[in-house]
Amino acid sequence: MRLFKWVSLGLGALVALVVLGVLVIVWLVDPNSFKSNIEARVRDATGRDFTLAGDIELGFFPWLALRTGEGSFGNAPGFGPEPMVSWKSAQIGAKIIPLLGGELIADRVVLDGADVRLVRRADGSANWQGFGSDQPADPNAEPLEPHIDGVQIKDSRVLFIDEGVPRRVEVTGLNLTTGYIELGKPLTDTEISGVLHMDGFVPAGVPFRLEVPKVAVPEDLASVDMPEFSVAFGGFEAEGAVNGTLGEKPKVAGKIETNEFDPRALLTSVGVAPPKTTDANALGKVRFEGAWSLDAGAIGVDPFTFVLDDTHFKGSFHRSAGDNPVGEFAMRGDTLNISRYIPPTDPASEPFVLPAAMIKALMFRGSVELERATLDDIDMKGVTLRLLLDENGLHGVAKPERSP
Repeated sequence: MRLFKWVSLGLGALVALVVLGVLVIVWLVDPNSFKSNIEARVRDATGRDFTLAGDIELGFFPWLALRTGEGSFGNAPGFGPEPMVSWKSAQIGAKIIPLLGGELIADRVVLDGADVRLVRRADGSANWQGFGSDQPADPNAEPLEPHIDGVQIKDSRVLFIDEGVPRRVEVTGLNLTTGYIELGKPLTDTEISGVLHMDGFVPAGVPFRLEVPKVAVPEDLASVDMPEFSVAFGGFEAEGAVNGTLGEKPKVAGKIETNEFDPRALLTSVGVAPPKTTDANALGKVRFEGAWSLDAGAIGVDPFTFVLDDTHFKGSFHRSAGDNPVGEFAMRGDTLNISRYIPPTDPASEPFVLPAAMIKALMFRGSVELERATLDDIDMKGVTLRLLLDENGLHGVAKPERSP
């Protein structure tokens, strides 16, 4: 007991001495005196300009915290004078005792007002390539495996320019938060939100949000396990789950359920003119729920429920794998007023065009069975619509089983 007492006192004194030393460093040492040395080390390690324009502060609470003001990380040669990354403030803290033993247990990493500019030239070169110095890495160095309490990015912007396409994608008002981060452990409490801007989008952009309470992906990226997620894009919202194996032939499955959203407004927000219909209120409400699967290129959505305005459908969809895949579907619905969805007879009205050549090349065939369908003054019961979508467009034949 006496030995245990003296050992405890010795360890307590050692911890107190370390804490006192840290406090002395925080109070007496000016971290800004090391600014030029820090900038030089980063430049040597990455080959890029690195500037800390704001002051550096040290804190202790009881983390050893490093806070910086404004800073920037330079662009690659030939990509212009603007920095690749700049920020208004940054903060990171670390627990002292584990750090003395070579283990990095970091506090929440906070980055405020970041501005990231990513550019890919037509020749394939990009400004995020070519990091590092000519000095070889020390093969005897012990790898430092970090444990981070979380990451928080606030009020930031990411700009991506692909000069080869050309394409410009911008995310403003970007906010990202995560839970505890450790290699090989599930990522928790992840949320990302912002406003997406692309060519053709409405000037204000389209807000988006993704929330993932927990996702497990191993280091070899061989599988994914996401018990739940929620996503929002404009007026569209959905929640669901994903799990399965990845690789050259992924085999994953999940479920998805959407809110009741306005497809016309969604298409308009991303620069796609919605199809014109006789009834301007048609295609105004859509809701979807189903279970899906992806198996080595083959796709299945079975079963699913689909609500279009006032019509309720149930059905299934399967698309084979291979070089010439064909999608097949079968749907059963209650009551549909076909007249609402017929294009107007105005000859000056432009027909609805599928937004991408890839969609035009898809092959689908199937049937839609309706308990009741109306077309102008015609009232039909037990109607079967057989549809085919190929390179020549959409073809359909309606066959009523009986009519009054």
